[in-house]
Amino acid sequence: MDIKSMLLNKKTIGASLVLVGAGVALGANLRIMNRVIISLPMIGDITLTRVMGTVVGLLGVAVLTGFDPLSLEKEV
Repeated sequence: MDIKSMLLNKKTIGASLVLVGAGVALGANLRIMNRVIISLPMIGDITLTRVMGTVVGLLGVAVLTGFDPLSLEKEV
C-alpha cells in the first residue's frame, strides 16, 4: 500500500478542506476573529471566521467535484 498516494489524492484533500471549512465556519471560537462584521436576520452574525471557513469549504467542494465556485482556476 502506497501511503503517499493514499494521502495525496483528490478525495482526501477535498474532504479535509471541507471538514476544516465547516469546523471553522460553524465552530471556531477565537475572540479576535469573532468580531461581528454584519448581522443578517436569516443567516445570523457574519464574522471573519465564518468568511474564512466558507472560502476553505468552497475550495474543498471545488477539489471534490471539479466545479470551481470561486473561479480560482483562471487565477492560478
